[in-house]
Order: sequence, then structure tokens, then C-alpha cells
Amino acid sequence: MSRPRLRSLLPWLAGAGLVLGLGLRSSSGPAPAPHAGLAALPPRLLWAWERPEDLRGLPPGTGVAWLATSVRLRGEGVELHPRAQPLQVSPGTVLLPVLHVDADPRDLPALNAVQQDAIVAAALRLVHGQQPPALQLDFEVRRSQRPFLAEVVRALRARLPPRVALSMTALASWCAGDAWLDGLPADEIVPMAFRMDRDDHALRALLARDGRFPRPRCQQAAGTATDEPAVVGLRVARRYHFSPQPWTRDQWTALPPASP
Repeated sequence: MSRPRLRSLLPWLAGAGLVLGLGLRSSSGPAPAPHAGLAALPPRLLWAWERPEDLRGLPPGTGVAWLATSVRLRGEGVELHPRAQPLQVSPGTVLLPVLHVDADPRDLPALNAVQQDAIVAAALRLVHGQQPPALQLDFEVRRSQRPFLAEVVRALRARLPPRVALSMTALASWCAGDAWLDGLPADEIVPMAFRMDRDDHALRALLARDGRFPRPRCQQAAGTATDEPAVVGLRVARRYHFSPQPWTRDQWTALPPASP
């Protein structure tokens, strides 16, 4: 999910799109056992992006994944932007902090150790002293930058408190014919079943047929958007919902439930 344009995990992959092996099944075996921290997350969460949000009065079983800090990688440096917009929730609402990372498209980042350390440190600050059940990493990368994202995920999981689960968002195409996520130590992978661009028709047909993404790591959760048609047939235990506009009560009461 892009900041500040709210385009939510569009791949700014340069060049040709991915070729999807839509008829293939993963040979990587089943997904690992769920992290205990994920059990504390409700079956439905609303993404609260960088804008004023009043989410008081959410129904039972609905939490909030809130953008807590944005990180921009630029050249050799790092820019940190803590949340500046108010977020209102009812007492007892389950909150999942989100760290959003992107790279300047003009001043391409060096993807150096300093930048990796800064991302990990920003994430650790979000859980220090509060220990939420999970932390979500929302990282937009080009294909060539995937190794850096993988190293960030490994370093972050190694330094997070063991009881804090690590969730990460993913392009829907990563969860279809692409196996590069299989070895990452993320505890939850959330494919974005929206803003799928040229792959939209093929991925919707796959989900209507099978009810899930082919990669085992991507079968427990998914993200959808309020401004796109519902993804027919998608069955996941946890849904994350994105709205390009501030949330309203009418919007969240109309959302479909997660389905195991």
C-alpha cells in the first residue's frame, strides 16, 4: 500500500509483468505451524492508512491494522515518518502496527546494511514496551530488490520478541506461480487480492476455481479492497480490508466475513 497515494501494494516492478504458473501446485510442502501470536488476531482487520480515521464501534471480531511508521529508502539514506494522523478506536480493539517501506523511484536506494538496520530498528520500536501480538511489514519492492526484502525479513524475525508474530504483505502474483516466499521466516503472508493489474483476470479465475492461492504459505490470510468487485470463491481464515477513502460504518458493516 503506497504512501501517500493509497494505491496499496501495486508492484512498481519495472519492465514486464510476472508469468504465472496458475495450473501448478507448490512442491514445498505444507505451511509451518501457526505462530501463537496470530491466534490473538481477529478474523477481520481494517487497514487504517495515513489519514484521520474514526473506527470506534467496530463489530466483534474486527481489529485494526494501522500504519504506524513509514520508511522511505533514498540513495544511501533513510527517511522515517511516524504516523501523523489521528486514529480513534474503542477500548479493547485489537491493534496490529504496520511498518510500511518503499524506495524512491528516482534516487534508487543502495539497499545497504545501514538501511536494513534502520528498518529493523523502526520495527522494533513499534513493539517495544507494548508487545502487540503481531507486527506487519508492508514492503514494496522491485523484482531485483527481493533479496534485500528477504534479508530484512530474516533479520527482523531474528530480533523480534519470540511471542510477537511477523506478518508481511505480498503481491498476489508472488503467491501464485512464484516460490520465492517459501523460505522466508514470516509467520503470516497476506497476498493482496486487489490492484492486480494485468494478472487480475487470471488470478480471479484461479481463486474462483480453487478458493485459495497455490502457495501454501499464502493460504491463511488475504487482503481485499472496498472499491473493487469481491473476489469470488476466496476462502481464508483472516481477511484484511483496504479502503481508498476514510472508513465509514456503512462500509465496514457491509464487508464479507472471513471464511475458513
